[in-house]
Amino acid sequence: MSNHFFHLLARWLPLKDQANWVLGAVIHTRGSVYRKTGALMLLSDAGHQFGLLSGGCIESDLLLQARKVIALEKSRRVIYDATDESNIAWRLGIGCGGAAEILLHPCNTHNHYLHLPEIYSCLQQHQACEFSLQLDSAEAHFGPRVRDFTLRCAGYLQHGATQQLTTVINPLPHLLVLGNGVDMIPVCQLAIALGWRVSLADQRLTPQKRANFPAEISVFSQSVENISADYLQQIDAIVIAHHNMSLDAAAIANLQTRDLQNPYIGLLGPAQRKTEVLALAGLTEAQLRYPVAGPMGLALGGDLPESIALSVLAECHARLFGSSALPLGAFATQSPSAALLNLVNN
Repeated sequence: MSNHFFHLLARWLPLKDQANWVLGAVIHTRGSVYRKTGALMLLSDAGHQFGLLSGGCIESDLLLQARKVIALEKSRRVIYDATDESNIAWRLGIGCGGAAEILLHPCNTHNHYLHLPEIYSCLQQHQACEFSLQLDSAEAHFGPRVRDFTLRCAGYLQHGATQQLTTVINPLPHLLVLGNGVDMIPVCQLAIALGWRVSLADQRLTPQKRANFPAEISVFSQSVENISADYLQQIDAIVIAHHNMSLDAAAIANLQTRDLQNPYIGLLGPAQRKTEVLALAGLTEAQLRYPVAGPMGLALGGDLPESIALSVLAECHARLFGSSALPLGAFATQSPSAALLNLVNN
């Protein structure tokens, strides 16, 4: 089950009136922690735990704290500090070495469920939200904004006399696969496992071939030329893999004429094939309105379809979320200031 907030809300909505709920939010961190400021989860007095605010180390204690919030009808702040021998985090044996402050707010009809149903509706429309959570009272407000997966950091804002935590909640990344070859099956499966939304389009698609792909994806038995402009506006990443140079060229030529939200576009095959496909499309690299990665993927090794799927989606993920895709260990050898600068920029 994906821990993306969209999926958490989808599980929570049918149950929101069947238990008493608390919204948990990471509002401050120090040092090495699993989740960063702005991470959210939902807990109930019936034992539900939707999401994670750590690697699973503190969630049992968080559930106890949430039950206190419900019983007292009062918000609560909890600090888990792995560097403090007197703190519960030390006794739990958390090894991350950092600290996190977590805010627990009641989430019920009295505060309009902190507007979570409206946020879910917004995300369903593939629209990002700016979510502001007041720290001193169990209130919140939100507004729509343009999706940007690189915006994953939260921050404090002073709103009058109150302080609030403001964070961007993006919808699910939407991947469009052009081609129905067997090597695209693990691409779709892995994207679904990541919690992404997945669509597949190919004019050669048959019911037999459709049966090989995950049931959760949307399918179009047509070429990308026939996909509506509104639908393409919702696409964040495109994998072109028809195993046919003419079809790949036609797809690239068409995509370069459409109004897209600057998606990642990857083309299957080696660099020479990309050159030939672009020539068939009547385009040069310099003429591309939207860059095309080819060969697509990161150099992870392995030549099985599953390895290739991991390679492709790793590059796609890094591109969408604005990461350099460098090993995390590379930051550990830098000075603290240089490492912080790299983490902010990546």
